[in-house]
Amino acid sequence: MGDRPVLVQESRGLHLLVMQHGVNAMDEELLLALLEAVEEAVEAGAPPLLLVSAHPRIFSPGWNLKRLAGAGREDVARFLELFEGLILALFSYPGPTAAGIDGHAIAGGCLLAMACDRRVASAGGLRIGLSEVNLGVPVPRGSLEMLRARLGTAVVEELVLQGDGITPQRAHEMGVVQRVVGGETARQAAERDLRNLQAKSPGAYAAAKRLLHGEAWAAMRDGAREGAAVFLDCWFGEDARGRLAAVT
Repeated sequence: MGDRPVLVQESRGLHLLVMQHGVNAMDEELLLALLEAVEEAVEAGAPPLLLVSAHPRIFSPGWNLKRLAGAGREDVARFLELFEGLILALFSYPGPTAAGIDGHAIAGGCLLAMACDRRVASAGGLRIGLSEVNLGVPVPRGSLEMLRARLGTAVVEELVLQGDGITPQRAHEMGVVQRVVGGETARQAAERDLRNLQAKSPGAYAAAKRLLHGEAWAAMRDGAREGAAVFLDCWFGEDARGRLAAVT
């Protein structure tokens, strides 16, 4: 693994964002590095972005609970705001985005992948899902708005309320990923998808995303304060305190 939490590489007009932060458990360092990479790409004209993991078996397991379990309310609130800001930045990115999921993508890791336009997963034993309800907290409000824009209500309910990891094939059936590949990596297949999108009109692509999801972006911004209060009340509630302690 490299010293930097995110390695950014440019290849024929495509920007590759490689998470290389151990197992990519999300802490402030990783989130800030990802947000900086996305913002710099916007300033560079919004080239296609491909998000992958350097870890051979894990895309991201979500938040680093060992670091956050003992944090105070203000610290968790700041981290939540940073995470939701990253989800919105990636979801509202003007150019094409894709996630190559070659390992487990759980909770915040699943949400990070879902913020990308294209999601490609490797066939095999990896799991994808949202485990927040098992920890005694809801999926954050902004991320929930993103899921509603991406998926149908029944699918969102299954993902959010069941709290179970699902197989790549089941994820494909539900629309969580658009493709499952064998014989090549998800990274390779996702890059090929991005190359196809790269040929589209950048202006038309950005306008289409804005028309499709502009209302969701606004809802994510407008509901941030209320959503944060609900999340934090659950996080610091007795039930979640016990569940977090058991996990960590």
